[in-house]
Amino acid sequence: MMQLSRRAFTLGLASGAAAQAPMPRRRLGKINFQASILGIGAQHLGDDGVQQSYVDRVVGEALDSGVNYFDTAPPYNLSEERLGRALKGKRDKVFLVSKVETNARGDVMYQIRDSLRKLQTDYLDCCHIHNISRDDRFPKLEQVLAQNGTLAALLDAKKKGMIRHIGVTSHLRPARVLPALETGEIELLMCTLNHVERHIYGFEEKVLPECRKRNIGVIAMKVLGGPVSGAGARLVSPQQYQDTLRYVWGIPGVSVAIIGIRTVEELRQAVAAARTFKPLSDAEMTGVTERGKLLAAQWGPLRGPVA
Repeated sequence: MMQLSRRAFTLGLASGAAAQAPMPRRRLGKINFQASILGIGAQHLGDDGVQQSYVDRVVGEALDSGVNYFDTAPPYNLSEERLGRALKGKRDKVFLVSKVETNARGDVMYQIRDSLRKLQTDYLDCCHIHNISRDDRFPKLEQVLAQNGTLAALLDAKKKGMIRHIGVTSHLRPARVLPALETGEIELLMCTLNHVERHIYGFEEKVLPECRKRNIGVIAMKVLGGPVSGAGARLVSPQQYQDTLRYVWGIPGVSVAIIGIRTVEELRQAVAAARTFKPLSDAEMTGVTERGKLLAAQWGPLRGPVA
């Protein structure tokens, strides 16, 4: 009889436990929706060469596994079109999010209408201002928040029923998010969160307290690091994968962790991690923090300026 390695045996037990456990859900801040703690980042489902049948399979299995939060954006190649087809007849089962990335009011409305067309839906559950911390995209933050800017257009779209909630995303420059939150109109924040970049960008200390104060739902992105290239800044080992997800899901106020899914195997790995999630103990947190600091020194500010 073949003997199993300890690692294979442990993975087998975890897989069995995951198959039995339900998908945990959390409320999205002040939004009355119970979201799966795992969200699907659909960017890579829009990549060249990906077949619609494969996207249908990934989305179908995600829904069957209890995942109900899907994130996409106009620049993600064919992501919106493929996701729209895959969700046909299932739209009411998910919280569907896309983004805009312009500070011209008319262009914002055009982008939303185009996303609705591609996603084959009448409304977005949330529309984010896409990476408000990029000063090349949004040179003047005051324009984004002005009466004729991005936020005003989103408020208009909300009144018209095109979107239900307004959010903002940020990859870098955490302080640039705060003026948007202070308007009182932002209901979701999606930002870079992992146990490494905590020691680089520090959204946990600089921004999340304001979200908790205002009951703004927090969506974690870049939880596995990335980009895939660039100083190897990617959390790929089994230890790193567990470290970062257990860390992120344990942050007070975090509702969902988005993982960009390329394959069914990646989806199953993420679903298993979500279903078997347990918060880090104090001792484990100490170890994760130290490992994160070491990697942070190697990665540096990989997404751009901190301030």
